[in-house]
Amino acid sequence: MINNLLKIGALVVTGRFLKPRLKGLFLLIIFWFVIRLLHAEYISYVELSTDTSFLWQASLLKITLYVLGFVVYFFIVERRLLLQSKIDQEEKLIQTHIEGSDDGFNFLREKKKLESKSDQLLHK
Repeated sequence: MINNLLKIGALVVTGRFLKPRLKGLFLLIIFWFVIRLLHAEYISYVELSTDTSFLWQASLLKITLYVLGFVVYFFIVERRLLLQSKIDQEEKLIQTHIEGSDDGFNFLREKKKLESKSDQLLHK
């Protein structure tokens, strides 16, 4: 019974973690798959032609593109999520500060439109 609840809980936590990252991870995996496919094609070409002069450069390029793809994913997806969570925390802190304290100006915050001095003179 508890084991099943732990499994369901783990699935829920994993789903909540992956949901905002799903599109970025999907694109990263496709990018890695294309790199692997191109490298495999080059390896089969090398086997047929027996020209191994650029083999180590191709392997180094493959590893570099793998790392570069991950770095780009991190800066696009993970950084955006980190900045969004910081903004949400700051907004929540500001909102609790505004709602929690009565500094005497709450009646002005609740108005839809504030009047300037010229508007007040026109109404008189």
